Amino acid sequence: MTQAKTTLIGLTRDELESFARDLGQPDYRGRQLYRWLYARRARRFDEMSDLPTAFRDELTARAEPGCLALGQRSPSAPDGTQKFLFELADGLRIESVHLPESPGQTVCISSQVGCALGCTFCATGRMGFYRDLSAGEIVLQVMEIEQLIGAALTNVVFMGMGEPLHNYENVVKAVRLLTDKDGLGFTPSRITVSTVGIIPAIERWCNDNPPAKLAVSLHATTDERRLRIVPAARAFPLDALMKSLRRLAHVTRYPVTFEYIMIAGLNDRREDAANLRVLLRNIPAKVNLIRLHPTGSGLPPSDDETIHRFMGWLVEEEIDCTLRVSRGVEDSAACGMLFSNEPFRPG
Repeated sequence: MTQAKTTLIGLTRDELESFARDLGQPDYRGRQLYRWLYARRARRFDEMSDLPTAFRDELTARAEPGCLALGQRSPSAPDGTQKFLFELADGLRIESVHLPESPGQTVCISSQVGCALGCTFCATGRMGFYRDLSAGEIVLQVMEIEQLIGAALTNVVFMGMGEPLHNYENVVKAVRLLTDKDGLGFTPSRITVSTVGIIPAIERWCNDNPPAKLAVSLHATTDERRLRIVPAARAFPLDALMKSLRRLAHVTRYPVTFEYIMIAGLNDRREDAANLRVLLRNIPAKVNLIRLHPTGSGLPPSDDETIHRFMGWLVEEEIDCTLRVSRGVEDSAACGMLFSNEPFRPG
């Protein structure tokens, strides 16, 4: 029986040193391998010119760098946004999005196949949950898209399929690979991990302090209204969530971004703006308003006049706020729209 090859992308420096030792090589060969895979984005062992030929031959026999199969690539939208459907080794599928000049070159990546949370405004939630992505599958989305577009990315947002903090260990491992100066080399302030507000994981984040910013999907200012659209709100009420985020503010140098999808009559009232000021007290925060995109939710979107009036109220409440530009709506690539009609492709 043929032994399965070890996939190397997703392994840390220490893990690659251990792998090199298993092949009878000194630790520094593992460090060289690490730099080739991540810093230099090498995809073939024969590219790794400072590794001995015999070692490269053994790597070819025993390992593979790793890859994601491109299932579909959408045409570029007028603003350049492009969606990618990737097929995983077990036949499951995920989507990722490239947003050029947003500013910089941004990629929105997935952390799970599907999602277990079932937020009513989010298409991914209708898929249900299949499994977590490995650290390698997370990192490979970035590497594959860089190769496909022929350009270096500058920003990574974990805002695709899944709840990143439900896949905590693999997401944090991927963040460390992304930001390691000898790894993929991204600036930590340009990595954002979005969560619906899983309090135990936020507490763990406070202790571990990974090199990335945290964004929280808020979307309502009372527990009763939030529960209508975010079922997880039952387990993570706002008072407890804000207490956890105040602790986070003391241990990280990054402000917390609060994502706020505008839903007519639910969260766009004058009292919601006042509630936000109370909720966000003592939290260095920025509120990112987002238009409700067509995801089949049946929820009514706030119109532009209401959104701009709400922004004015937030300014009166001295809350830093912006309105996110909707991108990729035409190809179901915008916020909340990622959904695989066939999440599994039989082998």
